[in-house]
Amino acid sequence: MESSINDKYIYKHLSDMSTIKGIVHISHGMAEHIGRYQWLIKKLNNDGYHVIAIDHRGHGKRIRNNLKGYFADDDGWNLVVNDLRLIINETKKKYPNVKQYLLAHSMGSWIALDAIQKKLNINALILSGSSKISPTLLSIQQLLIKFHVLFFGKKNISKFLDNISLGAYNKFFAPNRTLKDWISSDTSNVDHYVADPLCGFMVTNGLWNDLSSGMKAVFNIKNYKETNKLLPILIISGLKDPVGENGIGVKRLHMFLNKIYKNISIELIKDARHEVFSEIDKEKNYLFLSNFLNRN
Repeated sequence: MESSINDKYIYKHLSDMSTIKGIVHISHGMAEHIGRYQWLIKKLNNDGYHVIAIDHRGHGKRIRNNLKGYFADDDGWNLVVNDLRLIINETKKKYPNVKQYLLAHSMGSWIALDAIQKKLNINALILSGSSKISPTLLSIQQLLIKFHVLFFGKKNISKFLDNISLGAYNKFFAPNRTLKDWISSDTSNVDHYVADPLCGFMVTNGLWNDLSSGMKAVFNIKNYKETNKLLPILIISGLKDPVGENGIGVKRLHMFLNKIYKNISIELIKDARHEVFSEIDKEKNYLFLSNFLNRN
């Protein structure tokens, strides 16, 4: 495991406000990058929060040899989780008296849940566009993924695996304007996503394998013995988000975490899709976040 992260990979957006309320770390989703979060970062900066983040391995600045959506040859999931823990711990050393928050979206939310299983030095956690997949479905997916890794290799890209996961989401929004209508009802946001070569790509079999094994660990309640059970958590999701099964998977996540943590709130936003902070009503949705941060 790395003991530090190269500074060139770290996004640092510092607030100009005289009083700093805290530092928000962002753990982004699959097939995107921190550069997409400029609107949200600016809002947080204007409200007195520094934002510090990194792209996950195989994403954004950290794509190697043009291989998008690939964590590592071995132990990829744990490496990505360790990256997140490192950046938070290093930031805490630099700003010991400043509150730290973690905002984690989609795939990044599961990375965050793994990171907090052992005490992580944050004051609160925000989970956006997250879900808890049913154990049966996860087991089936894991078998299919292992088959593809075995016969085609970790660096291979499978249209089949993409179609049974991300590729299925758009059917809920037919007739489709683009292949990514499911991420947001804001057409400008969708168009920017589609036009961005660092977004929307199909990920490797290796990443799917890392993610499925990681989620097995994330949703094993025994792994939370050392966690801070008083950690404030906000779960925020759109009721039209297919990742969250239109609220069903989000409620499943809430029920699971409620068995562990004592301070959980949930916001299910009518008509919002996967990216609640890139929606038409993003200003209103941001208030849920800012109010939560102010309380914690």
